[in-house]
Amino acid sequence: MTDLPGVAPDEGPPSSDAPQPRWGLGDAAIAFAAGLLGTVVTTNGYLLLRPGADVNGTGTIVASLIGLWAGLGGVALRASRTKGTGSLARDYGLRLQPRDIGVGIAVGLLCQFVLIPVIVSFFHLLDHGVDVEGQAKEVTGGAGGARLALLAPFLCVGAPFFEELYFRGLLQRASVRRLGPVAGIAISALAFGLVHAPSLAGWSAVALVVALGAFGAVLSTLAYRTGRLGPGLVAHATFNAITLIGLALAVVR
Repeated sequence: MTDLPGVAPDEGPPSSDAPQPRWGLGDAAIAFAAGLLGTVVTTNGYLLLRPGADVNGTGTIVASLIGLWAGLGGVALRASRTKGTGSLARDYGLRLQPRDIGVGIAVGLLCQFVLIPVIVSFFHLLDHGVDVEGQAKEVTGGAGGARLALLAPFLCVGAPFFEELYFRGLLQRASVRRLGPVAGIAISALAFGLVHAPSLAGWSAVALVVALGAFGAVLSTLAYRTGRLGPGLVAHATFNAITLIGLALAVVR
């Protein structure tokens, strides 16, 4: 397997001499399908139990997230136990070291205030109507105040945990093992960008996929280089927290 150019990783990818797990891209596909199915089941179940509930309300959003995470996390956990070592740390790199906190915060800030704006600015040159903020508003259902505060733990803790476990853990490691690091990182980053722009159209959708795909590539490279999900978890949480703060301030204005 050819290594990526640059500074050598402090822990790096798993050694080729280590026993190879039996989970792979098939398990990643099953996890994704299970996440989609879980979202449908929990969302519709919530709406059946709460007739008249707002389909974009906080409760519905939370229900959909729980279903998604149950699918992604449940399959990842089962794959680790039945086809891997049984340790999420060894199989997917789910570890957090003290140094990951500072690195993650810095990366999250740089991606939110430098990387994303630069990419979006480029697309504004192509179409002045490009708007990538609609996705964040859709995810939160336009919530503000107490509702936004209620969603904060789900979006700043739950989403980073389960998305990093899936995209940078299960999917990326399976892709890297099968196709090599460059292709593996590209697949993880592209998938991350695509799943976050389901309802946008035109240049707005393209801009969002490219921007979040670039953010995903940064997180993927961090995970590959360090051999841990820790830096990406903190960066992802920081990135989402800044987005929520921006939405809260917009509501106040």
